[in-house]
Amino acid sequence: MTDKKALPSKSKVVIIGGGIVGCSIAYHLAKQGVKDVVVLERKQLTCGTTWHAAGLVSLLWPTPYLTSLAKYSHELYASLEEETGQATGYRQIGSLSIARNEERLEELKRTSSMASVFGVESEMIDNDRLEELYPGIDTNGVIGALYIEKDGQTNPVDTTMALSKGAKLHGAKVFENVKVEEILTDNGKAVGVQTDQGMITADTVVLAGGLWSRDIAAKIGVDLPLYACEHFYVVTDDMKGLSKRPVLRDFDKGVYFKEDAGKMLVGWFEHNARGCSMDRIAEDFCFDEFPCDLDHIEEYLLRSMETFPALEETGIRTFFNGPESFTPDNLHLLGPTPEVDNFFVACGLNSKGIGAGGGLGKLMADWIINGHPSGDIWECDLRRLNSVQREQSYIEERIPEALGHTYAMHWPFYQYKTARDRIQSPLYDVLKEQGACYGEVAGYERPNWFAKHGAKAEYCYSYKRQNWFDFYAQEHMAVRQNVGIYDISSFGKFEVSGPDALKALQWICAGDLSGETGSLTYTQWLNARGGIEADVTVSRTGKDSFMITTGIGSVYRDWWYLKKNLKGNVQLRDISADYSCLALQGPNARLVLEKVADTDLGADAFVFGTGRYANVAGVTVWLQRLSYVGELGWEIFVPKADSVRVFAELQKAGAEFEISNIGLHAVNSLRLEKGFRHWGHDIGATDNLIQAGLSFAAKPDAGDFIGRDAFIKAKAAGLPDRRIVQFQLKDPEPLLYHNEPIIMDGRIVGYLASGMYGHAVKSAIGMGYVTVADLSADRIKEGHFEIEIAKTRFEAQASLRPFYDPSSSRMKA
Repeated sequence: MTDKKALPSKSKVVIIGGGIVGCSIAYHLAKQGVKDVVVLERKQLTCGTTWHAAGLVSLLWPTPYLTSLAKYSHELYASLEEETGQATGYRQIGSLSIARNEERLEELKRTSSMASVFGVESEMIDNDRLEELYPGIDTNGVIGALYIEKDGQTNPVDTTMALSKGAKLHGAKVFENVKVEEILTDNGKAVGVQTDQGMITADTVVLAGGLWSRDIAAKIGVDLPLYACEHFYVVTDDMKGLSKRPVLRDFDKGVYFKEDAGKMLVGWFEHNARGCSMDRIAEDFCFDEFPCDLDHIEEYLLRSMETFPALEETGIRTFFNGPESFTPDNLHLLGPTPEVDNFFVACGLNSKGIGAGGGLGKLMADWIINGHPSGDIWECDLRRLNSVQREQSYIEERIPEALGHTYAMHWPFYQYKTARDRIQSPLYDVLKEQGACYGEVAGYERPNWFAKHGAKAEYCYSYKRQNWFDFYAQEHMAVRQNVGIYDISSFGKFEVSGPDALKALQWICAGDLSGETGSLTYTQWLNARGGIEADVTVSRTGKDSFMITTGIGSVYRDWWYLKKNLKGNVQLRDISADYSCLALQGPNARLVLEKVADTDLGADAFVFGTGRYANVAGVTVWLQRLSYVGELGWEIFVPKADSVRVFAELQKAGAEFEISNIGLHAVNSLRLEKGFRHWGHDIGATDNLIQAGLSFAAKPDAGDFIGRDAFIKAKAAGLPDRRIVQFQLKDPEPLLYHNEPIIMDGRIVGYLASGMYGHAVKSAIGMGYVTVADLSADRIKEGHFEIEIAKTRFEAQASLRPFYDPSSSRMKA
């Protein structure tokens, strides 16, 4: 511990929280040359959550980038003792994950395939090998297991102390028993902290306060969607023969086992997790525990005995129950807050803080030093969660379910049951009556598919063809062959107006917005490195007015990006809730719309990529000719109050064509057939326009814009070594979702960012980045490509062009 009297009055970086993540950030900052770093811990290092963690260090994580960070954590923990002289207890003892049904086995195989992209070695083993590696296990009902030889465990307290010691060796200062009472702000920026022992000014403030982070951030107007839950485990009396035993996870029973100094630690993620409000956590909380409710945990204790019968004859030395902080989607909260500049957050570790700590510390240090993260971390960026997902009622409902989902099946298209119906389209009730099965994205309810012929509008999950597969196939083909209508009211819609609107948006957008009123521009917002910060459509609705539309998944992020980068005499309004949006798409779309619209819809009179105000079904709407599915079609922005009426009239007009309701699952498969990108999946802040095949959208001759120099440099460099490629499986049976490895000439060269079934091309399709030097169209044509699904490789056709209508003649007809 550093002497309290040495508390400085100023520091370049102040980190709030002395758990494993706070100490890891300090260690990595100091090691990279940022010596002026201060860590402030309210009580003692590790006393909040870190001290009671199970200490599992897994190489397999739910997303590709997190898997790469986990690999780094292993490398770091293996080297810390030599660097610092502080033992960590790190051991590579391996891990076993067992499957008791075919679907779980497929999930494990798919996860193993994904991990291979990052060089994580794993193997599927049978029960004979399982019993050899884990003597005493009852394999009754087990049909397979995943073995990762290099998985590990570590001592959470010792590892944190090693990181703290390493940080101090490189120049950082660590203070215990210093409580941060307030984060100081000035003109929208964090400028330091007020502690119970004095004020420290700082250039950057980092909040890694675990359980206390939500309350701390709320004082400066930052809502972090965090909620504590009770988390349980037991530690047995001494047991013989446990040394060098792998970590064992029995997902289908919800339990895990870890040898702990000759004892067995048994923990679980229960389906009926208990939330824990902060008023239950005392002000002087330090290495504290909650009472352990035996009735609540009995089910999981009995399950653990079924898996490892020796527990039936073993006493329990410790019953543990302590609070941990979780998020609504079981992924971390990382990065700078949009509300307050120079204020970073690293929390919401969802009981995975030890395994994540090393990698997250490096990631956050890179982010603070360079101004951007060292990889694509959007799935953990705190800006991914919409405002409604930050409300107390939402997090109290959702987070206990999310905790329980940790060991549940991670089904494709899975929908949470709690905290639903928070944001609804004006057409919600109408579409529900017509068979809509809703899914939630960012708190918004959207129709994913429509039940027909008396079927229930409910998911029956599987890794194979789910119960809605045939319904959505019909929707898909209705758009390709006839006409369909779908509700995309969830679009974020921003109005930018004023004398400087064009100039301000031209600086933000890479495209040319100088077209006449009614012009539409598909464009991107770039960062200084040329990475894609947003993928939007800008509609020029008047001389000095524009409407920007973006996806619901990034609406919160994009709103703040606009607010921070708009310059001059402009006004910005969020009009997302003021208008619904209906997409009418398909070869017969013009014939339907002509019945109810008072404007000329002819190919020459209303060309693709233009919009206008018009009267549709007696209502003034903004009508624009655009398509995200690759067909003739229009998007219709309707005042909220008139939405139901206009929708009814469009359905009535389309009755003779048997107009079909279309869900968002079909929209996804349609856009993939057409090769259209989706921000957050196929493109993001670490991808440039050249790599993404979108260089046509940038217009550097139109004027300066953010990232222009980087774009010009990347384009001048010629063929990139990494570029997005589309794939179609030759076998019509397998399904693609995302994260499946891409194999070129026998070597893994990337993974799929998106995948779905292409009903018009009659097989699964996907797209992902291939990293190969000088990857020309000819080389792609000559290469032998495969996609690996659950450890099996399937031949695939690769292309830089869409598999459906590559000339785009249909949507421009």
